[in-house]
Amino acid sequence: MKPLLAYEVREPGEGHCVIRFAASGAAARREGANELDCGFNEVEHCLRKPQFDQYAPGPVPHAVLIEHGWWFECNHCSRRVTETMQQEAEDEGEEHEPLEVITDGDAVYCSHSCVMGEFVERRAQKAAQAALIDFFSLMYPDCAIGSIWVSRAPLQGPDRLGHAQALLYFKFPGAQHDATFTFGEDCMRISPDDRPAFYAWRGIKMPTTEAA
Repeated sequence: MKPLLAYEVREPGEGHCVIRFAASGAAARREGANELDCGFNEVEHCLRKPQFDQYAPGPVPHAVLIEHGWWFECNHCSRRVTETMQQEAEDEGEEHEPLEVITDGDAVYCSHSCVMGEFVERRAQKAAQAALIDFFSLMYPDCAIGSIWVSRAPLQGPDRLGHAQALLYFKFPGAQHDATFTFGEDCMRISPDDRPAFYAWRGIKMPTTEAA
């Protein structure tokens, strides 16, 4: 079996790159094109990168890629994370805490402040999701909760929803489709097919449409 070698595959649009480990350049080009969502013939380049061979079958650590000139967006503030970002910030007269490359799994950060900010936001988001479930379950105990979505900012504390946008998808008794509950709104969004079941569930007389 041929050893897996490292190739850098680049797409032509925004210049995004991936490192693919493959036994041949053609295989790396094909796999890289799939990952970058472009055609085989659209790949801008597929270059051997022997300095990354030691990381086969991948992935190459983000910190290593940055050392070799790559950049990533900070997972929290979207700053471009590079080896030279601290010097660039100083050259631009920007006041910022010391910048450094910090990686955590697939996430890349530009500073310890952003690592902490991400941690706090995620914890607050999870707490807000739990609060939304508790609130809805108390108000409508006969409904089946499907999925929920709570925006990550701005969240005001770990025990309340604050001004975050919060959506909950659920089925009420007799419903065939998911309905949507938005925290802070007085109405629910339901499928037209489920209107009879909705009115029956809420104990409301269904309005009739008069003939023209």
